[in-house]
This record gives sequence, structure tokens and C-alpha cells, in this order.
Amino acid sequence: MAAGMTSERVVAVVDDDASVRASLEDLLQSFGFGTQVFSSAEDLFQSDLGRFDCVVSDIQMPGMSGLEIQPLMRNRHCTCPVILLTAFPSEQVRARARDAGVHDFFEKPCNPDVLIASVERAVARQR
Repeated sequence: MAAGMTSERVVAVVDDDASVRASLEDLLQSFGFGTQVFSSAEDLFQSDLGRFDCVVSDIQMPGMSGLEIQPLMRNRHCTCPVILLTAFPSEQVRARARDAGVHDFFEKPCNPDVLIASVERAVARQR
């Protein structure tokens, strides 16, 4: 979990699969990011969105889709960049992600170095 340091770069991880959440959390922490994990987008929106520098989320989850996160954050005046991951990519899903204004979009499993580079760019944009 994220430490209480204000200078820490904190990434929210949203995925309904516990093993994916744990893998993403381990990866991000190994690169010096603080993390907070959520099993649903609904849980994410119950938290203090202002503390996150980036959100990394699955798209296909029970309840709210990952595609709904960026527009809802914008409605709440939160500028936090969102990176979406999916095991079921399609051109339609890519177009919806692009239209929603997400920072990046990757197919699962994705190259860890590419994902970290995207998170680094997103965090730099946010700061």
C-alpha cells in the first residue's frame, strides 16, 4: 500500500482479478510507485481520487466498466490520467477508450516495461 509521503507517486490499480491486482501492484512498487488496489471501479470512486497520480484499470469488470472511469473522473473535476488494460481488445473498444480520453490502452498481458513507461509519462503529465 502507499505510504503517507506526499511526494510519493501513487497509482490506483483497478481489476476484479486478485492475481492481476497483485501482479500490477508488485510491478508498480518495484519501480518505486505507491499503490492502492481496488476490486471494482465503484470501489475506486469511494476513495479520495485526488491522491492518485494515475489509474491503471481493467476494462471488463462486473458493474462499472473501466471505460466509464475517465469520463466520470472528468465529471468530478479530476484530471488523473487513466491507462486501460483488456484481455479482449477490439477496434470498437480501442475507439471507445480513445473517445473517453484515456492516456493509454494495452492488451493483456502487456509488456511490463511498456506499461511502466506509460505510467511514468502519465505521472509526469499529472505533476
